[in-house]
Amino acid sequence: MTLIVALKYKDGVILASDSRVMYGPTLKRDQARKLEPLTENIGAAAAGLVGAIDDVLRTVKDFCSSRVATFDDVVSYLSDVNYRWYEENYKKLEEGEGGPILIIVSPERIRRIFEKGYSEEAYDYACEGSGRTYGEYILRNLYDKELDVEQAKELAVYTIVETSKMDPSVGEDISMLIFPKGGKCEPVDKPEIEGIKERLVPLSRKISEAQLRTVEDIVKKRESINDLWKKKFGFKLFHPNETAIFQIMKPCRNEEEFTNNIAALALLVDQLNVEEMKKVVGEKEGSINILEAFLAKNLKEFPTEIVSNFRDIITLRSKKFPIHVTDPKFVEVVIKICGKYPPPWTNLWLETLSMYKKSIDKLLECLQKWSSS
Repeated sequence: MTLIVALKYKDGVILASDSRVMYGPTLKRDQARKLEPLTENIGAAAAGLVGAIDDVLRTVKDFCSSRVATFDDVVSYLSDVNYRWYEENYKKLEEGEGGPILIIVSPERIRRIFEKGYSEEAYDYACEGSGRTYGEYILRNLYDKELDVEQAKELAVYTIVETSKMDPSVGEDISMLIFPKGGKCEPVDKPEIEGIKERLVPLSRKISEAQLRTVEDIVKKRESINDLWKKKFGFKLFHPNETAIFQIMKPCRNEEEFTNNIAALALLVDQLNVEEMKKVVGEKEGSINILEAFLAKNLKEFPTEIVSNFRDIITLRSKKFPIHVTDPKFVEVVIKICGKYPPPWTNLWLETLSMYKKSIDKLLECLQKWSSS
């Protein structure tokens, strides 16, 4: 009742498993241990009866700790252990039950060992457990032998998570080991796995469509502002930046994606025609300060929200790791927008994007009033 995924990437092998155990048709428990590092460069994962898995993994760990064991030594030993276990217990097994089925990996190899001791090599990837059919279908369509380690981790997580949607015996609590060529076994910690899952979760259609409509409105209103600004002042306010516009259309499901998107949005705030505005307001530092002085001199009255929103956006960019280490000012702005810290990153992004839109809405209103007067 599980799914084990082993796959080769260009610099090693990844071994991953869920941790679900089923007791009868409905009772389930997660966080069962199903994969183990046996040596610095050999690992094992097992599917089947929990007690049998525990017995077999404990036995092979004792074997590996008592000698210098090669990959072939471990495969041979486990083949014998599995065969003996089956011979001793097959009469006690209920219909549908079987002995452990194992996947053994090293930085170069993947091998499956079946309940009666027979084993076979896998040359690119292997799945085992109740979700095997779904897992192999996903890998057959998405696997590439040239995957780097990050892509391979994502594919392993994606395979298990997607299979869990089809097979209730497969859970989403995932364990993972990396076996790099020329290196030692590296466990992937839970926060990283949760981060991978967040990156892979698609946004709801409602959120995606709302974000797209907001960005489309922003693009149109920037163009309208530029047209009116040029009529009034002889130059356009906003410099074009198609790359930044494209970036702010991308989804934001986690902290990393927020960092990418807010950097692009801050560029749209920063990239103003300060050279022309300085001819009116003199030498000042900072594009927002220059804009504020220019508005004060030429439009007399304007909503302060135009400038304050822009400043908050720059704070979210300039005070946020990896651009700068997170500081109290960043936290203060996040709490003002979302009401808590750490924030729901999707909500923070959508609210921040809305702040930018409100600023240019109000700026456009000011210019329209001037043009109609």
